[in-house]
Amino acid sequence: MKKILSCLMLAGLFLTGCKKEVGNQAQGDVKWPTKAVTVTLPYNAGGDTDTYARLMSRKLEEKFGQPFVIVNMTGGSGIVAAKTIMAAKPDGYNILFNHTGASLVQEATKTADFSYTDDFTNVATIAQDNTYVLVAKSNKWKNLEEMITEAKANPGKVRYSQVFGSVTHYVASKIESTMGIELNKLDVGVGAAERLAAFMGDQIDLLAVNYINIKDYVEKGDFTILGVCAEKRNPGMENFPTFKEQGYDIVSSKNYEIKFPKGTDSAIVTKLSTAIKEVSEENDFKEQLAKYYAIPFYRDAETTSKEDKEEVERLREYFK
Repeated sequence: MKKILSCLMLAGLFLTGCKKEVGNQAQGDVKWPTKAVTVTLPYNAGGDTDTYARLMSRKLEEKFGQPFVIVNMTGGSGIVAAKTIMAAKPDGYNILFNHTGASLVQEATKTADFSYTDDFTNVATIAQDNTYVLVAKSNKWKNLEEMITEAKANPGKVRYSQVFGSVTHYVASKIESTMGIELNKLDVGVGAAERLAAFMGDQIDLLAVNYINIKDYVEKGDFTILGVCAEKRNPGMENFPTFKEQGYDIVSSKNYEIKFPKGTDSAIVTKLSTAIKEVSEENDFKEQLAKYYAIPFYRDAETTSKEDKEEVERLREYFK
């Protein structure tokens, strides 16, 4: 009997050990990554999304000792990149890095025939940019009211760069509804670089873009910022008025998110999410973001999904 009891006790200890091992793996103790990880983003190099993706990737390479390779894949206002990752093997080696300014508007307006909130495995949010600005050439208008006056006198004549199903679409809609004007909304490209080139080439009169993309031109006096789509003035951008303080309720934040293909192992998700949280808390990372007037903004997978769904519903009501 004693031998039988001893055997049962040993068996119990063995099973307990197995459970602990499985539990640890579920918490992120998994052998990943063991090779290069591809980080796909839907815009050309040089813009805000590309900049923040590269900052994150360099930090993750330091943590994991494996390359995180950036792939810039344009097309369909980001839909081509998204569908490529959707179709990829859910093994943890293909990541979609995008921002909510495009993805959630696409979902709300049904520009995309899939869901960014349901058809991926969310990992985390890493950064937030509240620097979306509306700019004009300084020899065109000196302030927002000058632009509004001309737009009211010439309905449908002021040319604005709009990417349908993106943050530019939402901002244009808010400009028209709050200011009582009608814009001539033109598709001159998806990425910031393409749209900036069109602006410089006088194909459009108004450009909505992240501040880092036009900062040098503003400092040289070539461009004038008519308004910032933020709740309050950003540190380092104190000279530029928000739309809200000028009487127009136009606010748009871009949250930069990391997603895997649907069905990726939860242990890999947990491991990467934990690393992203650690990166977001590093002083060096905060300092790098501050150079671009952005801030670290960590949300885990559950919070990212919950808050994105709420934002999609809000946008759906607006676009009705």
